Amino acid sequence: MWPLTLPVRAFLRLPGSPWVRWAVFDAAWYRAAWPETAGLSDEATLAHYLDTGQALGHSPNRWFDEAWHRAAYPAIAALVAAGRFESCFDAYCQGGCLERAPHWLFDEAFYRARYPDLSTDLLAERGMANGYDHFLARGDAEGRQGHPLLDPAIYRASAGPVAGGAFQDCLMRLDAGGDEVRTSLLFDPDWYRGRYGHAIAAGGWRWALEHYLRNPTPIAFDPNPWFSQAYYIARDPVRGVWAEDGSVRDAFFHFLRHGIAEGRSPCEPVDLAWYGARDAVRRDIVAGLAPDPFVHLLAIGAGRGLPTAPPSEASASEAQGRALFRDQARLMALLNGRDPPRFELTETPILSVIMVLHDQFDLTMRAIRSLRANHPGPIELILIDSGSSDETLAIQRYVPGAICLRFEQNIGFLKGCNAALTFASASVVLYLNNDIDLAPGAIAAGLRRLGSDPAIGVVGGMIVRSHGRLQEAGNIIWSDGTTQGYMRDASPLAPEANFVRDVDFCSGVFLMARRDLLDTLEGFDDDYAPAYYEETDLCVRIAKAGFRVVYDPAIVVHHLEYGSASSGRASEAGIGQSHQVFQRKQADWLRNRPARGTSEVFARSPRSGRKRVLFLEDMVPLRSIGSGFVRSNDLLRTIAGLGFEVTVWPLNHSPFDPAAIHADIPDTVEVMRDGNRERFDDFLAARAGFYDAIWIGRVHNIGNLRPLLETLGANRPLLVLDTEAVASRRDAARAALDGEAFDLDAAVRHELRDAGICDKIIAVSEPEAGILRAQGFADVTVIGHMRALAPGPRPFAEREGMLFVGAIHRMDSPNYDSLCWFVDEVLPRIEKVLTWRTRLTVVGYLGEGVNLDRFRAHPRVTLRGPVPDLAPVYDQHRLFVAPTRFAAGVPYKVHEAASFGLPVVATDLLTDQLGWIGGTELLSAGTTDAEAFAAQVLALYEDEALWGRLRESALERLRRENAREDYAAAVSAVLGPAVSGR
Repeated sequence: MWPLTLPVRAFLRLPGSPWVRWAVFDAAWYRAAWPETAGLSDEATLAHYLDTGQALGHSPNRWFDEAWHRAAYPAIAALVAAGRFESCFDAYCQGGCLERAPHWLFDEAFYRARYPDLSTDLLAERGMANGYDHFLARGDAEGRQGHPLLDPAIYRASAGPVAGGAFQDCLMRLDAGGDEVRTSLLFDPDWYRGRYGHAIAAGGWRWALEHYLRNPTPIAFDPNPWFSQAYYIARDPVRGVWAEDGSVRDAFFHFLRHGIAEGRSPCEPVDLAWYGARDAVRRDIVAGLAPDPFVHLLAIGAGRGLPTAPPSEASASEAQGRALFRDQARLMALLNGRDPPRFELTETPILSVIMVLHDQFDLTMRAIRSLRANHPGPIELILIDSGSSDETLAIQRYVPGAICLRFEQNIGFLKGCNAALTFASASVVLYLNNDIDLAPGAIAAGLRRLGSDPAIGVVGGMIVRSHGRLQEAGNIIWSDGTTQGYMRDASPLAPEANFVRDVDFCSGVFLMARRDLLDTLEGFDDDYAPAYYEETDLCVRIAKAGFRVVYDPAIVVHHLEYGSASSGRASEAGIGQSHQVFQRKQADWLRNRPARGTSEVFARSPRSGRKRVLFLEDMVPLRSIGSGFVRSNDLLRTIAGLGFEVTVWPLNHSPFDPAAIHADIPDTVEVMRDGNRERFDDFLAARAGFYDAIWIGRVHNIGNLRPLLETLGANRPLLVLDTEAVASRRDAARAALDGEAFDLDAAVRHELRDAGICDKIIAVSEPEAGILRAQGFADVTVIGHMRALAPGPRPFAEREGMLFVGAIHRMDSPNYDSLCWFVDEVLPRIEKVLTWRTRLTVVGYLGEGVNLDRFRAHPRVTLRGPVPDLAPVYDQHRLFVAPTRFAAGVPYKVHEAASFGLPVVATDLLTDQLGWIGGTELLSAGTTDAEAFAAQVLALYEDEALWGRLRESALERLRRENAREDYAAAVSAVLGPAVSGR
């Protein structure tokens, strides 16, 4: 151990012989920082610092920040002022280095606690003065973290290629005036700059992070939108005494050090103890996707929209919901005169909105304000005052720019809409109730859906009543002309309500239609005046004209049902009269509708002849969970894209948030996300005769389902078995690896013993198709992978590190085995050559019970967990490793890596499964030859010409073998045409 009680004049040195890194004087840096020393020799510059600079508060190098240290440790600064030390750096040299931080971006206590292997004895054995000396010498370059707000992995992902360590690169970037980059999930520089930009500019700070860590009033500034200094301190005022000894800078650092472990809440909307106790959060933390609940919230929960506090214990009744809706409208009415919603037009409107009014001024203004807040584009608002007597008489005063038409008498909804239609100038018209509140994005979703297909004539959305239950998710018309809101009284989260589909009609609460189509049909039929059945009849006439009527759950409308009942809608007698008119006028159309009493699921969409497919998988096939689910996701997308109506039923528990599911599955697919094997029998019985085909993913599921499928009889749907992989081949490879005997033929026969019930069988590759055919299965189709090419633009020289991408669902999985083998056997051989440049990034989904702690402290391994967008990750790395030693099927991971333009080193096993040529499209080595695998990695890592050849050859192979058109054609060959004649 170096002596640590020497004064600065004996301890600080010029570069030369090995010495404590932070005690080496940087003369060039010093002269650049203080120009008055320009022209001095290095020795004279050091003398200037010792004799003059210390007293002025100068720093000896970029590794020690004198000004910050004086502010952070006022007791030490007082000793300097009293003459006990020449400077804070002098005090640091005389023992302070063992307990105090030298710089605002390095924390000695944090570093030693994070890496307990750096014991005092070990540091002494290696000739290190303290943790900071080790960090500057080795730890930074090894990817170790020296401060809570500088995460090397986050920094590298934001900054791009980094020479050496993240800490040193960050300080040099800051000195050079470079742009700020994200350094941690815990600190959000963009949010911080947006909130405190004036303070940053006023102080002349270069980076938001620098301002946060160095400003003189730390508790006045929050580090991210999920932490409030004031809230945290108010919950326990004792914590307001922060920095008496400089150990804790502010409330946030107290929270990081103590509060998270104690379950303290960081801000008002977050109950951290409750959030951390949720099953999904605990599973992710156990799986290593986040170290604690707060980081989980920042990295995962916020993006998924996970709830951060427990819901209310009791649901509101409908009466309470209605009262609350009206109370909110009255409260918002105070804004109407002060800050009116404006609809002046300076350009062609994208939408004409028609709203018929009869009194209910407060409700009307709430609806109009909701409309204006919902979409910023030019909207033509046409208001029809139908005989109002309240403040609605002065509505034009409160809505600048709106077109207002007034009738002395209550002419009713239908005639009011038709009168307004003559004034509409936009190509799209929206009929909108005046007792609604639009959820964010409703208008944009409607316009997007209407513009997605010229055959769509009208669009409606999910209507939610004031107490949070469904009013309708599209509407059904029965053969007797009566109607029913689909899924009425169900939760808006119900899977059956959350997919796009054609419907009989959408109600006039929110009805968006093409203007030219409305003109052709002359709007609503006057025979239904004053109201009721007008929108039902209009949607039927639109369908008869050859256009689609579409329900889109992305359009969410909160509705005070019957809130505008005084607006002239017909009485109960009038409803009956309109019903009779509808029966008479649409008798031919009604003859083809199901009778009331038919199961709603059969009546929820007009029968268009589109075939229905039930898609069965182990879990909802999200792309992020790998292990064949990416391929299943592609198959699902392809089937839906071909025009089939698709329902997904998971046979095992799917531990995914609904937001994550709906973000990754086509919106036209019904995802029964809460399904499982136990509930499947009842589900299939309830929908008997509904599906034309059942697509069964993975061979092991057919054995569990065969008894049920055999009960379907002669009229059963087409049964398709997608093997995904012949698992016996994986078992054979595992046995060979372990030196055990294995009868592959017998294993295959046993695995496929129940497959004979299926009409068609799918293999992932020709070799596996051959195995299936050898077992007597004649109708076998090969459907492999579909992979679009998206090679990253970054050149060879600007990339660094190796990448491993693979889901690990269980500890005995092939990916876990391959990762252990690579880290234990291959990586040390690579490190002997690449030394500090050796870096392996591990990305992928982790299943319940999977623990990667054995790799967490490895200095050459970075665990990233699941990453939503892999493109930047692939573009940063130099090569991809696929050290799989036992597997079946075809390795999608290799196709994916190659599609991003990242050359691959794989085992011979995967090379054979792919049918690729080693040395041409990838490099490969045996499954037990760690020396050869390391040699291939090193050859590819250092040879730019080889790297370029492999990259282009693999991309060309993918162009030939993974085209989207071929994929769709193969699926069509299995399922037949999407539209049948029935």
